[in-house]
Amino acid sequence: MKIIAFANHKGGVGKTTTVANVGYALATEFGKRVLMIDMDPQANLTTHFGQYNRPSHSTYEILRGTASVKQATTVLSPTLHLLPSSLDVTNIESELQGVTGREFVLREALDGITNYDVVLIDTPPSLGILTVNSFTAASDVCVVVQTEFFALQGLAKLYEIINVVQKRTNPKLKVSGVIATMFDKRKGMHCEALQALQERYSNELFDVQIGEGIALVEAASAGKSIFEYKPGSKPAEQYRELTRAITERILLY
Repeated sequence: MKIIAFANHKGGVGKTTTVANVGYALATEFGKRVLMIDMDPQANLTTHFGQYNRPSHSTYEILRGTASVKQATTVLSPTLHLLPSSLDVTNIESELQGVTGREFVLREALDGITNYDVVLIDTPPSLGILTVNSFTAASDVCVVVQTEFFALQGLAKLYEIINVVQKRTNPKLKVSGVIATMFDKRKGMHCEALQALQERYSNELFDVQIGEGIALVEAASAGKSIFEYKPGSKPAEQYRELTRAITERILLY
Protein backbone atom coordinates (compact mmCIF):
# COMPACT_ATOMS: atom_id res chain seq x y z
CA MET A 1 0.00 0.00 0.00
CA LYS A 2 1.37 3.37 -1.04
CA ILE A 3 0.73 6.39 1.17
CA ILE A 4 1.18 9.69 -0.67
CA ALA A 5 1.19 13.04 1.12
CA PHE A 6 0.33 16.06 -1.02
CA ALA A 7 2.03 19.08 0.45
CA ASN A 8 2.76 22.77 0.31
CA HIS A 9 2.77 25.06 3.32
CA LYS A 10 1.41 27.86 1.13
CA GLY A 11 -2.36 27.81 0.85
CA GLY A 12 -4.38 28.32 -2.32
CA VAL A 13 -2.12 26.35 -4.66
CA GLY A 14 -4.67 23.70 -5.68
CA LYS A 15 -3.51 20.98 -3.31
CA THR A 16 -6.93 19.92 -2.05
CA THR A 17 -8.37 20.06 -5.57
CA THR A 18 -5.55 17.80 -6.71
CA VAL A 19 -6.08 15.24 -3.95
CA ALA A 20 -9.83 15.19 -4.60
CA ASN A 21 -9.58 14.68 -8.33
CA VAL A 22 -6.62 12.32 -8.35
CA GLY A 23 -8.35 10.26 -5.67
CA TYR A 24 -11.58 10.11 -7.65
CA ALA A 25 -9.78 9.20 -10.88
CA LEU A 26 -7.73 6.47 -9.21
CA ALA A 27 -10.89 4.90 -7.80
CA THR A 28 -13.18 5.21 -10.81
CA GLU A 29 -10.90 5.09 -13.85
CA PHE A 30 -7.78 3.27 -12.69
CA GLY A 31 -9.34 0.52 -10.59
CA LYS A 32 -7.67 1.39 -7.27
CA ARG A 33 -9.09 1.15 -3.77
CA VAL A 34 -8.49 4.61 -2.38
CA LEU A 35 -8.56 6.22 1.06
CA MET A 36 -8.27 10.01 1.20
CA ILE A 37 -7.28 11.56 4.53
CA ASP A 38 -8.14 15.19 5.28
CA MET A 39 -5.51 16.47 7.72
CA ASP A 40 -6.45 20.13 7.32
CA PRO A 41 -8.59 21.72 10.08
CA GLN A 42 -10.26 23.81 7.37
CA ALA A 43 -11.72 20.49 6.10
CA ASN A 44 -11.75 21.61 2.46
CA LEU A 45 -11.30 18.07 1.14
CA THR A 46 -14.19 16.94 3.31
CA THR A 47 -16.54 19.63 1.98
CA HIS A 48 -15.27 19.07 -1.56
CA PHE A 49 -17.18 15.79 -1.48
CA GLY A 50 -20.34 17.31 -0.03
CA GLN A 51 -19.66 16.36 3.60
CA TYR A 52 -20.81 19.58 5.26
CA ASN A 53 -21.91 18.35 8.69
CA ARG A 54 -19.49 17.78 11.52
CA PRO A 55 -18.67 14.03 11.38
CA SER A 56 -19.10 11.91 14.50
CA HIS A 57 -15.49 10.82 14.07
CA SER A 58 -12.75 12.63 12.17
CA THR A 59 -8.98 12.89 11.97
CA TYR A 60 -9.23 14.63 15.35
CA GLU A 61 -10.38 11.43 17.07
CA ILE A 62 -7.84 9.41 15.08
CA LEU A 63 -4.96 11.58 16.29
CA ARG A 64 -6.27 11.55 19.86
CA GLY A 65 -6.52 7.76 19.75
CA THR A 66 -10.25 7.67 20.58
CA ALA A 67 -11.41 6.22 17.24
CA SER A 68 -10.07 3.83 14.64
CA VAL A 69 -9.63 4.56 10.95
CA LYS A 70 -12.48 2.17 10.19
CA GLN A 71 -14.81 3.95 12.63
CA ALA A 72 -14.04 7.38 11.19
CA THR A 73 -14.13 6.51 7.48
CA THR A 74 -16.91 7.82 5.24
CA VAL A 75 -17.74 5.62 2.24
CA LEU A 76 -18.14 7.80 -0.86
CA SER A 77 -18.26 4.81 -3.22
CA PRO A 78 -17.22 1.14 -2.96
CA THR A 79 -13.64 2.03 -3.98
CA LEU A 80 -13.35 5.61 -2.68
CA HIS A 81 -13.33 6.32 1.05
CA LEU A 82 -12.70 9.52 3.00
CA LEU A 83 -11.33 10.11 6.47
CA PRO A 84 -12.89 13.54 7.12
CA SER A 85 -11.52 16.45 9.07
CA SER A 86 -13.17 18.98 11.37
CA LEU A 87 -12.37 22.27 13.06
CA ASP A 88 -11.49 20.31 16.22
CA VAL A 89 -8.22 19.30 14.53
CA THR A 90 -6.90 22.79 15.34
CA ASN A 91 -6.57 21.59 18.95
CA ILE A 92 -4.21 18.73 18.12
CA GLU A 93 -1.06 20.85 18.12
CA SER A 94 -1.55 21.77 21.79
CA GLU A 95 -3.04 18.42 22.87
CA LEU A 96 -0.06 16.45 21.55
CA GLN A 97 2.45 18.91 23.01
CA GLY A 98 4.92 16.93 25.07
CA VAL A 99 3.47 13.55 24.07
CA THR A 100 6.25 11.05 23.40
CA GLY A 101 6.24 9.86 19.81
CA ARG A 102 3.63 12.38 18.74
CA GLU A 103 5.07 12.37 15.20
CA PHE A 104 4.03 8.71 14.77
CA VAL A 105 0.34 8.92 15.74
CA LEU A 106 -1.05 8.78 12.19
CA ARG A 107 1.38 6.06 11.11
CA GLU A 108 0.33 3.90 14.06
CA ALA A 109 -3.35 4.48 13.26
CA LEU A 110 -2.76 3.25 9.70
CA ASP A 111 -0.80 0.16 10.80
CA GLY A 112 -2.70 -2.96 9.84
CA ILE A 113 -4.90 -1.17 7.28
CA THR A 114 -4.71 -3.44 4.24
CA ASN A 115 -7.94 -2.88 2.32
CA TYR A 116 -6.61 -0.02 0.17
CA ASP A 117 -4.17 0.17 -2.72
CA VAL A 118 -3.32 3.80 -2.05
CA VAL A 119 -3.83 6.40 0.67
CA LEU A 120 -3.77 10.09 -0.29
CA ILE A 121 -3.16 12.63 2.48
CA ASP A 122 -4.21 16.25 2.09
CA THR A 123 -1.84 18.10 4.42
CA PRO A 124 -2.60 21.53 5.92
CA PRO A 125 -0.88 24.72 4.71
CA SER A 126 1.60 24.65 7.58
CA LEU A 127 4.71 22.80 8.71
CA GLY A 128 3.47 21.81 12.17
CA ILE A 129 2.72 18.47 13.79
CA LEU A 130 -0.12 17.62 11.38
CA THR A 131 2.20 17.84 8.38
CA VAL A 132 5.02 16.05 10.20
CA ASN A 133 2.58 13.25 11.10
CA SER A 134 1.58 13.01 7.46
CA PHE A 135 5.20 12.81 6.29
CA THR A 136 6.06 10.24 8.96
CA ALA A 137 3.19 8.03 7.80
CA ALA A 138 3.79 8.46 4.06
CA SER A 139 5.93 6.54 1.62
CA ASP A 140 5.95 9.39 -0.91
CA VAL A 141 5.43 13.14 -1.10
CA CYS A 142 3.97 15.03 -4.04
CA VAL A 143 4.67 18.75 -3.81
CA VAL A 144 1.91 20.88 -5.31
CA VAL A 145 3.18 24.27 -6.45
CA GLN A 146 1.54 27.20 -8.19
CA THR A 147 3.44 28.47 -11.24
CA GLU A 148 4.51 31.81 -9.82
CA PHE A 149 7.87 32.84 -8.39
CA PHE A 150 6.65 33.64 -4.89
CA ALA A 151 5.34 30.08 -4.62
CA LEU A 152 8.67 28.66 -5.80
CA GLN A 153 10.63 30.64 -3.25
CA GLY A 154 8.85 28.94 -0.37
CA LEU A 155 9.73 25.40 -1.42
CA ALA A 156 13.13 25.45 0.29
CA LYS A 157 11.51 25.44 3.75
CA LEU A 158 9.20 22.58 2.77
CA TYR A 159 12.13 20.49 1.53
CA GLU A 160 13.98 21.31 4.76
CA ILE A 161 11.14 19.77 6.81
CA ILE A 162 11.05 16.74 4.52
CA ASN A 163 14.78 16.26 5.05
CA VAL A 164 14.34 16.44 8.84
CA VAL A 165 11.58 13.81 8.71
CA GLN A 166 13.76 11.58 6.52
CA LYS A 167 16.55 11.76 9.09
CA ARG A 168 14.51 11.42 12.28
CA THR A 169 11.20 9.62 11.77
CA ASN A 170 10.86 8.19 8.26
CA PRO A 171 14.05 7.36 6.34
CA LYS A 172 12.00 5.71 3.55
CA LEU A 173 10.14 8.91 2.68
CA LYS A 174 10.91 10.34 -0.76
CA VAL A 175 9.73 13.23 -2.88
CA SER A 176 8.26 11.39 -5.85
CA GLY A 177 6.65 14.25 -7.71
CA VAL A 178 6.24 17.98 -8.14
CA ILE A 179 2.91 19.08 -9.61
CA ALA A 180 2.61 22.47 -11.33
CA THR A 181 -0.84 24.02 -10.89
CA MET A 182 -2.80 27.12 -11.95
CA PHE A 183 -0.71 27.29 -15.12
CA ASP A 184 -1.65 29.59 -18.00
CA LYS A 185 0.69 29.29 -20.97
CA ARG A 186 -0.50 32.70 -22.21
CA LYS A 187 1.15 34.39 -19.23
CA GLY A 188 4.86 34.98 -19.49
CA MET A 189 5.45 34.84 -15.74
CA HIS A 190 3.78 31.40 -15.60
CA CYS A 191 6.02 30.11 -18.39
CA GLU A 192 9.10 31.50 -16.64
CA ALA A 193 8.06 29.90 -13.35
CA LEU A 194 7.48 26.57 -15.10
CA GLN A 195 10.91 26.78 -16.69
CA ALA A 196 12.45 27.43 -13.27
CA LEU A 197 10.64 24.36 -11.92
CA GLN A 198 11.90 22.28 -14.83
CA GLU A 199 15.48 23.38 -14.18
CA ARG A 200 15.38 22.95 -10.41
CA TYR A 201 13.20 19.84 -10.10
CA SER A 202 13.75 18.11 -13.43
CA ASN A 203 13.63 14.60 -11.93
CA GLU A 204 10.49 15.16 -9.86
CA LEU A 205 8.35 17.49 -12.00
CA PHE A 206 5.46 15.80 -13.77
CA ASP A 207 5.07 16.68 -17.45
CA VAL A 208 1.39 17.47 -16.92
CA GLN A 209 0.46 21.00 -15.84
CA ILE A 210 -2.89 21.73 -14.22
CA GLY A 211 -4.42 24.91 -15.59
CA GLU A 212 -6.68 27.49 -14.05
CA GLY A 213 -10.35 26.87 -14.63
CA ILE A 214 -13.66 28.03 -13.23
CA ALA A 215 -14.98 24.48 -13.68
CA LEU A 216 -12.71 23.27 -10.88
CA VAL A 217 -14.10 25.88 -8.49
CA GLU A 218 -17.66 25.12 -9.53
CA ALA A 219 -17.13 21.38 -9.09
CA ALA A 220 -15.84 21.86 -5.55
CA SER A 221 -18.76 24.16 -4.73
CA ALA A 222 -21.12 21.48 -6.01
CA GLY A 223 -19.46 18.83 -3.83
CA LYS A 224 -18.23 16.88 -6.84
CA SER A 225 -15.04 15.91 -8.62
CA ILE A 226 -14.31 17.49 -11.99
CA PHE A 227 -15.03 14.10 -13.58
CA GLU A 228 -18.58 14.18 -12.24
CA TYR A 229 -19.15 17.87 -12.88
CA LYS A 230 -17.64 18.30 -16.37
CA PRO A 231 -16.09 15.00 -17.52
CA GLY A 232 -15.17 16.30 -20.97
CA SER A 233 -13.51 19.50 -19.79
CA LYS A 234 -9.84 20.39 -20.15
CA PRO A 235 -9.23 20.24 -16.35
CA ALA A 236 -10.72 16.73 -16.30
CA GLU A 237 -8.33 15.60 -19.02
CA GLN A 238 -5.38 17.22 -17.24
CA TYR A 239 -6.21 15.46 -13.98
CA ARG A 240 -6.71 12.19 -15.85
CA GLU A 241 -3.23 12.56 -17.37
CA LEU A 242 -1.74 13.49 -14.00
CA THR A 243 -3.36 10.46 -12.35
CA ARG A 244 -1.93 8.23 -15.06
CA ALA A 245 1.53 9.73 -14.49
CA ILE A 246 1.26 9.23 -10.71
CA THR A 247 0.16 5.64 -11.25
CA GLU A 248 3.10 4.88 -13.53
CA ARG A 249 5.72 6.64 -11.40
CA ILE A 250 4.59 5.79 -7.86
CA LEU A 251 1.97 3.06 -7.72
CA LEU A 252 3.53 0.60 -10.16
CA TYR A 253 6.90 0.52 -8.40
